[in-house]
Amino acid sequence: MDKAKPKNVSLTLWIPLILALLVFGAYRFLPFISQPELGATTISVLTESRSNNELGVITNGLILMPIAASVLFLLGLWNFANHEVNRTTAAVTALMGVIMLEYYVVFAQDYMQEEATYLSSMSIGFWVLLILGILMVLQVFLPRSTVEQEFKLTKMIANQESAIIIALVALILIVGISNPRYLATRNILDVLQGNAYIAVAAIGMSMVIITGNIDISVGSLIGLLAIVSGRLVVGGWVLGGWEIGGLMIGGWIMPAAPIWVAWIVPLILGAAIGAFIGFLVTYLRVPSIVVTLGMLSILKGLLIMWTSGQRVTDMPDGYLIAQMKPFGISTPIYFMIILTILAAVWMRYSGLGRSFYAIGGNAEAARLSGLSERRIIMQVFMINGVFAGIASVLYATQLSIIQATPPPSLELFVITAAVVGGVSILGGKGTVIGATLAAILLNAIRSGMIFIDVSPFWIQAVQGALILITVLIDLIRRKRQRL
Repeated sequence: MDKAKPKNVSLTLWIPLILALLVFGAYRFLPFISQPELGATTISVLTESRSNNELGVITNGLILMPIAASVLFLLGLWNFANHEVNRTTAAVTALMGVIMLEYYVVFAQDYMQEEATYLSSMSIGFWVLLILGILMVLQVFLPRSTVEQEFKLTKMIANQESAIIIALVALILIVGISNPRYLATRNILDVLQGNAYIAVAAIGMSMVIITGNIDISVGSLIGLLAIVSGRLVVGGWVLGGWEIGGLMIGGWIMPAAPIWVAWIVPLILGAAIGAFIGFLVTYLRVPSIVVTLGMLSILKGLLIMWTSGQRVTDMPDGYLIAQMKPFGISTPIYFMIILTILAAVWMRYSGLGRSFYAIGGNAEAARLSGLSERRIIMQVFMINGVFAGIASVLYATQLSIIQATPPPSLELFVITAAVVGGVSILGGKGTVIGATLAAILLNAIRSGMIFIDVSPFWIQAVQGALILITVLIDLIRRKRQRL
């Protein structure tokens, strides 16, 4: 029997798209403040560096508004693809409205503290965006139908991705009101960019953990591949030969490779190392945690011996892809968003992506269904290596130098992003979207600590607490499902 289609659902499906276009249009075409120099300190902080990017969009410190519009647009498209998320989309749309309204709370707070008189200088865009923010919150109360069951707030909070979004919005509200500079464009973009390469690596890690395995060598792998990429584009290092008394005897001096080669080789090498790890796990039946623990030491040892502690410098400007800013937004943010969307769609609709869940959920049942566990595990470690290669290029090009050693506890950050994002450590459950959101949340927490004068060293304690809480919630959820 066909599922009954919800009645009058078509009108509510258009709400996110219409609000998104109105918000972006008001931000793009309507002036927000006529004379910001007449305002109080908050106005000058949030409207500094007014400039136009390649699209002619004014970037004036109110970066969360176009971000909210972009999220609304994606939610609108998601609504049309899956009607069952209509009510969830309404709730997330309201959260985006709350973020927009935070600016006005900060403005009002500053207005009362400074006894300013700048409200008369506000242009129409100020008031239009205020009204749109209110509408984004109020639309959640409109009657909506769902295909299967009624929407419940508790069910939404139980969803890990939704819980992370709520936590992220709460963090922005609390820290943003305490210190308005947290809402400035530069800081928001830094939060998104800072952990972008970690989010990319967490995509591959999520796939590995979903199959019931783990890779704790990813930090050393990213560090090694970053050095390989940097040295390829710089050239001048000696291949072969012997060092006697501080002099190099024989050998071939490697010329500088084309930039595109330096970008592609880490992906290929990452896939090869992933295939080797997958071979040991599948054909020799060595647990993945043991294999990758050994690989962690091997890769770190190779990195230290090869570099002798020397950094890679003098890289050409065209190689520094992470420093490029199309339309005023750093390239790593594009990589993070695009790869997350592509990976989420692929995991949901492709046969191989669904087989990852099957292997992680019940390997024996998957084998009886005709799935090759060895082939799938080999492939997931190769894919993980490719994502580690992409992350290594983003890491290598974010600065003008590449350190001889990767950032400390990098593998912990990657695994934390995957686990906190809702990927079950026992396998079989999770999404890459949650991993990306968790990576953003972790960097937002670190940044927020600085703005409210809390030592950033607490971030490791926060990471550990988040992992424990997430794992406990997952165990409780699995226990309830068995009952």
